Amino acid sequence: MRPILVWASPNGQGLIHGEVLPILVFSGYSCSNRETALGSANSRLFVTLFLLGCFVLPTRSDGSASTLSPIAAWRWGVVWLLFLATLINYTDRLALNNTQRYLLPEFEPDPAHRNAVYANIQFAFGVSFALFQVVAGFLIDRFSLRYLYLGAIIIWSAAGIFTGLVPAGAVGALIACRVALGVGEAFNWPCAVACIRRVIPRESRGLANGIFHSGASIGAMMTPLLVLGFVNTDTGAGWRNLFVLVGGIGVIWAVAWMVFTRGERAMAIDAPPQPDPGTVEANPDARFASVFTMRLFWICLGTGVCVNLCWHFYNQWFPRYLTEDLAVSGPVEQAVLAGFFIAADLGSLTSGWLTRKLARSGFTVEMSRKIVMLILGTIVLTATVPAAFLPKEDWLLAKYLFFFIVAAAAMGGFAIFFSLAQDIVPRHTAKILGICGCISWLVISGVTMIVGAIVGPGQYAEVFLTVGAVPLVAAAIGWFWPEPSRSPVGKIQGTSV
Repeated sequence: MRPILVWASPNGQGLIHGEVLPILVFSGYSCSNRETALGSANSRLFVTLFLLGCFVLPTRSDGSASTLSPIAAWRWGVVWLLFLATLINYTDRLALNNTQRYLLPEFEPDPAHRNAVYANIQFAFGVSFALFQVVAGFLIDRFSLRYLYLGAIIIWSAAGIFTGLVPAGAVGALIACRVALGVGEAFNWPCAVACIRRVIPRESRGLANGIFHSGASIGAMMTPLLVLGFVNTDTGAGWRNLFVLVGGIGVIWAVAWMVFTRGERAMAIDAPPQPDPGTVEANPDARFASVFTMRLFWICLGTGVCVNLCWHFYNQWFPRYLTEDLAVSGPVEQAVLAGFFIAADLGSLTSGWLTRKLARSGFTVEMSRKIVMLILGTIVLTATVPAAFLPKEDWLLAKYLFFFIVAAAAMGGFAIFFSLAQDIVPRHTAKILGICGCISWLVISGVTMIVGAIVGPGQYAEVFLTVGAVPLVAAAIGWFWPEPSRSPVGKIQGTSV
């Protein structure tokens, strides 16, 4: 069986208006061997979520293609620039996670204290990242998004470069670099979500959110490959060069961003967002203080905390689990992490696209999101049980497979969360996302300190199971989002995911 990646339009009928989506297919088998090609039941569970919208969901009752207006190609170009920024963001961030087995001995000689040091470093990043998401939100809704994004990537790229220059044993300097990294990276998601709110119609925002956020998992997937390419996995030599290299890539993006978004494109990116017709969003002229009285905001916040907590727990602690509990070699660890984040990327893209597919099949946008989030939460919890509790001696490959399924479903929740934030009050989108992100990361940072104090070899399974239930909580909270009183999206101009 040979997996290949092909590009197809969201409705499966060819490239339309420049909207494309990667679809995983399997070649080398005839249609009569399709069951064989899909492999075991475990493989089919993962593939089913990805292909559900392609082959199972009903088409629109009139059988026609979407009547929505075409989306200019440059707007999707902006989305792909956001994808690249997010890719660079995650590569800068995860360079530390993926080199922790080489880095920590230089800063903490005692293995018994390394988890505590690691937790302190992650806590420092998490708090700065949390607090500056609020700052970012207020600045983005008031000043030029285009220039703020430029400044943010310069800051986090510089922080990454200086991390590679920190002397051994200087834990304080390392933490200072991570704080600066958090300050810069905090702007990425408020900037990206607000930008999509301004340049992409509501009908396609779920897909755009999935595309830009898939940069996180692609960047995370690339990081272990960069580790294998630049770091000696026996001695750890070269880990500092990795930080300098990844930090320098951000400068290239900064130039591309300013060149591509000139003129009228810059005006569209910096223009105040307008309300969408036929939605349940609140009064577009509402003062920001009134957001805290809105049910929509609290649903968005609860969903965001749960989605962020689940994903970032794995983001921070899965590498330590591989190092400490499974005791795999350096090259195997990087290969497993690459597979983990490839699966996450598929989940990110699939979630946004499947929500869009459901909406175009006659469901409301709101119900489409609820259904997808429920599917994702169920998959995370179901796959967590064997991933955490199967014995590693005889079932190691099966454990990896189930962890990959967890990664796909956990990452998929972000497309839903971002769409909720975009639907509350358009002109406060960045502030709303900043506050949701801030509270989420404060929770994550607190959990990180607790986990650092209690886990060790053989003690991860129960924590995995607890975190695995969190996406179902997000699905339950999201079910309280009100349904619109108007017709399904397929019949209303401009109202969809």
